[in-house]
Amino acid sequence: MGTLTEQQPTNLNQLNVVSFDVTFSRNPAVQYFCQRITLPSVVLGETNHPTPFMNLPVEGDTLTFESLTLSFIVDEDLTNYTEVYTWLTALGFPREFSQFASLKEPEQASRLLSKYSDLTIVLHTNKSNPNYRIRFTDCFPTSLSSIGFDATPTGMDPIVVDATYQFRGQFDIEKII
Repeated sequence: MGTLTEQQPTNLNQLNVVSFDVTFSRNPAVQYFCQRITLPSVVLGETNHPTPFMNLPVEGDTLTFESLTLSFIVDEDLTNYTEVYTWLTALGFPREFSQFASLKEPEQASRLLSKYSDLTIVLHTNKSNPNYRIRFTDCFPTSLSSIGFDATPTGMDPIVVDATYQFRGQFDIEKII
């Protein structure tokens, strides 16, 4: 059995939820107006091992990652909204072939014409120093929430929309020195 000091954490500071930066090469206007980003949940599948009396749970062999959700304020020129919308429609249901043809594989494209884009989140300490880097590889949009216009509000709250992205593989978490 260890001593009391060996069992205590060395860092008692909580993770600061408002101290983060997002870098998203395909959506620069989205990254600037980013308000909220949700790290996806990770689920390890499971199976059951049958016994004569009951089924016993056993760890599975496949990880499932939820989508990455990013919320941003819509600018008055709709620049950030149209960045995601144009990318989404080119991938999914373009009006003409040239919209889809303009998208290229990452190694052949500029950062604004690629099918995929890497996304990086930098988490900061309570003293605003970079602490952790979380990288998502080959992200692509899967949904963009609606914009609601309303003539009755009394305040001037900004319009915030959610964009959902899938990514390939796992995301990486690394400590910044």
